Amino acid sequence: MDKQVLGRTGERKGEKVAMVAAPSAASTASGAATGMTGRARSSGRRLTRLVLAGLLAGAAALPLTGPSAPAYAKGGAPEDYLKGQLFISDSSFPTRWSSVADFVSRVKKNNKTSLTYDKKTKKLQVYYAAFFAQPVDDFQVNFAIYDITNGMASKVKKGSWEAFMGKKGERVLFNSVELDQEDIEMNKKYMFAIERRGSILAKGELILRGEAIKYSGKVDFTEEDTKKKE
Repeated sequence: MDKQVLGRTGERKGEKVAMVAAPSAASTASGAATGMTGRARSSGRRLTRLVLAGLLAGAAALPLTGPSAPAYAKGGAPEDYLKGQLFISDSSFPTRWSSVADFVSRVKKNNKTSLTYDKKTKKLQVYYAAFFAQPVDDFQVNFAIYDITNGMASKVKKGSWEAFMGKKGERVLFNSVELDQEDIEMNKKYMFAIERRGSILAKGELILRGEAIKYSGKVDFTEEDTKKKE
């Protein structure tokens, strides 16, 4: 049974866009397509450390054929079971499937409620999969991060960036984001959301953990410093 490709992903940031080769809708046949990368711009300031990376993972959802077709018609598509949710992980989500139930199970199993920044780099690569209740009749949506440590009523938007669908009418978006501890602080709770025209289409929550810089308390003086004291 051929596995189906669920959705298409792509994300572009800021004014400067560089085109790079990546898998596409025809990847199983031709193995080539174009992805988009660039600089992310937040509202009011540029976050040079926050890099949004497109992960063109495949084509728009294809109709099931063969034995799976009746099950699809009765049970609905994965988007119907996962609508309105944005799943987050430190590893990529599946984009091909032969069973709706298996796909839904794998996505939920891969979801994480907390992740930890790398001790050395202070960065973290986060993957997300967003599912929408209705087809998005647009090429562009927005990916936003909110600090909800003090509750949803007191949420603070950390930034919002343009995200681009593979084509109009899709209900899924797979992508990744590299977070930097200096911009998106550790030991806080965040909401990741896909928005369009002020409305949230899908959302998910994540606690970002990390270790603070440890200081020994020891002060080393150079030879020059010692001479100055004398």
